[in-house]
Amino acid sequence: MNSTEHVENHSKIEDSPEPKHDGARNIKKKSENIITISEMEKTYQTYSETLNVLKGVDFTIKRGEVVSIMGPSGSGKSTLLNIIGLLDTYDTGKYLIADIDTSNLNRRQKQQIRLTKIGFVFQTFNLIQTLTVRQNIELPMNLMKKTQEEQHTKADQLLTEFGLLEKAKKFPYQLSIGEQQRVAIARALVNDPVIVLCDEPTGNLDEANAQIILDHLQKLKKFETTILIVSHNPAVKAITDHDYVLTQGKIQKELK
Repeated sequence: MNSTEHVENHSKIEDSPEPKHDGARNIKKKSENIITISEMEKTYQTYSETLNVLKGVDFTIKRGEVVSIMGPSGSGKSTLLNIIGLLDTYDTGKYLIADIDTSNLNRRQKQQIRLTKIGFVFQTFNLIQTLTVRQNIELPMNLMKKTQEEQHTKADQLLTEFGLLEKAKKFPYQLSIGEQQRVAIARALVNDPVIVLCDEPTGNLDEANAQIILDHLQKLKKFETTILIVSHNPAVKAITDHDYVLTQGKIQKELK
């Protein structure tokens, strides 16, 4: 996502005007399943052994659902999240985003989908310390060659929504941990993604700030934004539709 080159949309991805958080309408609604994973396997080869990280993973997430994946460290959660975010590849199986078979995408098409259809929220925030809060939020739009007016308008909309407008000209290191995470979420939403992937979004937060973040994520449900949260925090389950546990490369659905 560091490249600023303009890339072409995949033929099955449609562009539409930019209503508030309306990215879910940009992918054709032929399928209510926004994420479909079938018999997915992933291995890593070390000097001494082959690590079977994912062993025939099967699950689906419908449009607009909030889903969590939990499991012990080393269970493959981050690997699975990176594959869903098109940051990593899988060995065998199938992964569909709506009706798009990701195995048929080239590097440029994956980059375009990451930039326009997938929002990322990281535990460590990944904010650029030399950019202001507003500039951090505007960065994905800058990569898409949006006009300055478009960038400022959307950034201010999100800053207001997340209670950060008065912090717009500050730098990340001048914010509290909770405020930094809110900036990270705002940045993830700036291009109206279809899917928001959250890697331990409350991991560095105290209980009060963690609840604020969960409240903001829950509000996205009314915009049909699909949210996948990888977390160790059981409080996440309060906002989810479904919960999965990933252990020893296998995934199981928990009863609500």
